[in-house]
Amino acid sequence: PDFFQYFEATAPLLDKDPDLFAVSAFNDNGQDGADDKARLLRSDFFPGLGWMMNRKLWVTELSSKWPPHYWDDWLREPAQRKERHVIRPEVSRTFHFGVKGGASSNQFGDNLSNVHLNHDIIDWKSKDVSYLEEDAYDREYLKLVASAKVVNSVKEALEMTANVRIEYNSLREFQVYARKLKLMDDEKAGIPRTAYKGIVETRPHIDKGDHHFLFLTPPMKKLERLFSHMKR
Repeated sequence: PDFFQYFEATAPLLDKDPDLFAVSAFNDNGQDGADDKARLLRSDFFPGLGWMMNRKLWVTELSSKWPPHYWDDWLREPAQRKERHVIRPEVSRTFHFGVKGGASSNQFGDNLSNVHLNHDIIDWKSKDVSYLEEDAYDREYLKLVASAKVVNSVKEALEMTANVRIEYNSLREFQVYARKLKLMDDEKAGIPRTAYKGIVETRPHIDKGDHHFLFLTPPMKKLERLFSHMKR
């Protein structure tokens, strides 16, 4: 019910921040591990399924070469994204209900049709979304992730009642963890769905009233390099 209000609130960010590519209304991992309906995040992965770009991007970069098919995967390619980010919600504002066709021939329909849809109206006009500006966002997000307890297995992580983090050293290792957590395990152009600087998050115990995070992340030394651009 707040789809257009959400886009209205985030549109100024697209015009202000040259490191933003689009705003999406969808969370690919928004099945049972998403909870905060007013929380927005930056992502390196373009989700599609209800999204917005600004006129400048369309006119100056994309309109002249827009493909006839598979435009979602095309937008995820480095030649188009150019390391720019996407804003996405923790709880989706759109719902996947297709059975046939679609930009990617509905290849992930079973997974995406289980994503939870927001049914509440958030007063976006009263929300300050400046925390999504890159430097401020990166500083707080890295702090949140770095403060999580490092564990060595999904079993250990699921026994915890605090924010936890599992490190992975390869895409294959990430996929093993993602499957155990029932997260999307595929990647496009080397980027897992919903990932930001390699970080993929979920809240595994929402059904028990526990809202803590579980993060899948690269090793901390790599994260520190990926976030090293932050202003001191």
